[in-house]
Amino acid sequence: MWRVLVYVCDEFSPVEVEAPTLFALAESDPLKLFEEYVRPFVEDCMEGVEGVDVEGVFFSPEVGLVVGYVARHRHGEASAKLVYSPSPEMALAAWDEARRRRARRP
Repeated sequence: MWRVLVYVCDEFSPVEVEAPTLFALAESDPLKLFEEYVRPFVEDCMEGVEGVDVEGVFFSPEVGLVVGYVARHRHGEASAKLVYSPSPEMALAAWDEARRRRARRP
């Protein structure tokens, strides 16, 4: 079953968002996705969010969609992901592998 989850502070939490909305915002305005669906979970995990950057967007038809964020807070930074997948762990592994491949390119 495909589902939408926020991954922050080593925990997955379900969120209610329709797939067409998720894909449209991932493409056009990933920061709006953060504000509407991810921020509450990040703020529950740490004290206040002072800023956020989009780390990237990854899509594979087999494993799904991952939108990565880096949230800044007064103690440093935290990573957060919005995941749409039947296997969120597999989607995060694919995200990590894609980032490693990009980092190795000249």
